[in-house]
Amino acid sequence: MRKRPVHQHPATKLPLSRTAGILILLLVLTTGIAQAGNVSVEYFYESGCLKCAQASPVIEKIVTQNPDINYSEYEIAASFSLAKQYGVNTVPAVVINKSTVINYEDYKGDTELLETMLSESIETAPPIPDKTESDIGISNSPESWNTDTQTPYVIFIAGLLAGFNPCLIAVMAFLASVIVSSGGSRKDMLVLVTGFCSGIFVTYMIVGFGILNTISYFPGIRETITTLMVLLVAFLGLWHLYDAYYIKKHSKSSFKTPRSFIDLMGKAEGRNILAISFIGGSIFSLVKAPCVGAVYLMILEMLISGNNILEGTLYMALYNLGVILPILILGALLAFGLDPEKVNEYREKRRVEIRLVTGIILILLALMLNFNII
Repeated sequence: MRKRPVHQHPATKLPLSRTAGILILLLVLTTGIAQAGNVSVEYFYESGCLKCAQASPVIEKIVTQNPDINYSEYEIAASFSLAKQYGVNTVPAVVINKSTVINYEDYKGDTELLETMLSESIETAPPIPDKTESDIGISNSPESWNTDTQTPYVIFIAGLLAGFNPCLIAVMAFLASVIVSSGGSRKDMLVLVTGFCSGIFVTYMIVGFGILNTISYFPGIRETITTLMVLLVAFLGLWHLYDAYYIKKHSKSSFKTPRSFIDLMGKAEGRNILAISFIGGSIFSLVKAPCVGAVYLMILEMLISGNNILEGTLYMALYNLGVILPILILGALLAFGLDPEKVNEYREKRRVEIRLVTGIILILLALMLNFNII
């Protein structure tokens, strides 16, 4: 390849002061252009997120008013590693110039405040940090820790606590006594437990999914339902405390089991064990909602305040699995020789303490939900 000859030109000498002035002017102009045209706005959202649906129009409005903005949108599930670098673990979230983060907790649903914060952050945006410095700063930041990874464990443990409930233990002991008195086999007991747990699981999934799906179609009722659920959880907590007092004074619970339910489960024998036990589990999950449903309402409130319907459904399934796991274990123990009378005696002996602890936990949870601590 041939090189073209370079023509030599005489150098023009400028005074030192003029040269310095030109350099300063160029520096100022370059900085101004960089600030005006190099503002980066990155929006993290999730499909089906109610909060994101409220925030998106505001963000799009601001971006449209500022054509020089370098705007990007990311679905958090597909861009989780990038979100984690910025310390973003909930949506919606907006990152300005890879350093300033605005998340939902900063404006708590106030879209006017979001618009103001976003406009001010763009106007006063700091320079985009160097890649190396950004990576170092973000990776060591406490905000980059993904606290949401703890959520499935919390939900599963809540389900386990709900499963270890005097109501459920009483029903399981009753069902075991029905099988024993009717001369049923170990297989009959296992079938009955499986059917009963399946009824509880399916019913709570249908009810929970129905609530979440309704809210996804009518976002305006979210706040109302959230408030009602917090109040209901608090009321059920108070009811558990009252029931502990009632049991102590009257030696019986204020939670009544309908006679029709007992009669239905008494028919669980032979070929109809699976169907009757499934129906019984479904009915139990409704008529005994004060026993199990309080914690379930707390889980639903957390999911309503969260992001995605699919994620919410998976969390509900995880909670319901936690609820039925103690029943499955107890059913297996009863099937393999555990005396139902001993189970019932233990329940009778400890139900006051269980009611007190459950009531206190529910009231604390209602307060934490109300003040957005969880």
